[in-house]
Amino acid sequence: MTSAADAQAYELDEDGYLREIVGPWVLDKHARLEKYVGISRSVRAKFIGHGKAGATFIDLFSGPGRVRIRDDVEARHGSPLVAWEEAAKTDTGFTEVHVADANPEILKAVEARLKKHGAPVFSEAGPATETVDRVISKLNPYALHFALLDPYNLNDLPFEIIRKLSALKHMDILVHVSIQDLQRNLQRYIESDNSPLDTFAPGWREHVDTTRAPHLVRSKILEYWRGLLKSVGMETTEKAELVVGSKNQRLYLLAFAARHERALEF
Repeated sequence: MTSAADAQAYELDEDGYLREIVGPWVLDKHARLEKYVGISRSVRAKFIGHGKAGATFIDLFSGPGRVRIRDDVEARHGSPLVAWEEAAKTDTGFTEVHVADANPEILKAVEARLKKHGAPVFSEAGPATETVDRVISKLNPYALHFALLDPYNLNDLPFEIIRKLSALKHMDILVHVSIQDLQRNLQRYIESDNSPLDTFAPGWREHVDTTRAPHLVRSKILEYWRGLLKSVGMETTEKAELVVGSKNQRLYLLAFAARHERALEF
């Protein structure tokens, strides 16, 4: 999926399945995803082969696997296929690809497309809060795991999802954090007794002074969220990648978290 700035619009692709219409900033996201998958190939190779635990790619908000940028004619791969193709071309293809989406029709599309490209795909339909448990139950706990969490908004990113994934020994996570959602809805979230922030960053109200300027409140919420990552054993890079829109508007952060420092160096 893409930024909260995108309305979830779909159309039929040439293969008869749905594809998503997205903003041009998807190119930034895919470039960063490709870069991580590419530079981690030597580590992934150590987990691949006969008798080894394997290497998995996990996308709990997979989308249909094909996208078209608005005003462009040609379609291109979505995130799961970007990751799969980048790994496969270096002969370090993931031994399992786990995709999930709340929309069964969308899930059917991405599953078919991954299979067509030779990916060993497993799929789960439903919200990420439910599919995360079903996906984890299928994983080899000793394998190398890389999860992409790419929801539209903060409401779809409860910290509980990250906590569950972080329990795996070899887990790296690339997380889409919607800055646009945080900016647009901050005051409403502060005033609500039960807002998406309460599940995104449980306990934030006891650690953030909401009377300060909005930009300071947002900064402190994100700082507290990073502290939650560390509390479950996930270290993060000092600076997340900011993705901006065509008018330079702040859309979302791509935050990387991992259990091992080597992954953070990547």
